[in-house]
Amino acid sequence: MSFEVYLVISAGAPRDHHAIFVETAPDLSGNVFQVTGNILNGMTYETKVAKRPEASASFQDKTLLGSVSHANYGRIDIECKRIPPPEKQFDLGKKLYPGVPLRRCQEWTSRAIAELKRQQIIS
Repeated sequence: MSFEVYLVISAGAPRDHHAIFVETAPDLSGNVFQVTGNILNGMTYETKVAKRPEASASFQDKTLLGSVSHANYGRIDIECKRIPPPEKQFDLGKKLYPGVPLRRCQEWTSRAIAELKRQQIIS
């Protein structure tokens, strides 16, 4: 048995929000693995129970990434916690780390997905 894993995109400003969603229940609900916050204050990692993404008013897109076995499901949270969330990157309108590309939820999610696939947690 396995659970399907998705990249979920929700409307946001200035850019859309990206998160990993694992469908764990027959009603298509599951768990979200994401970072929240902003580049002015920094972001934090969180996981939460969620209804099916399409039920949200901000839903934009859901792309199947693969699946995770029941045995490996707990490893998603463990590995996501190892990826540093984007830190505070601006102070009083000034970029704190010139020359370093900005990191938001999109970049964190992309890195998390790549790591989960590299370790064959998602296949």
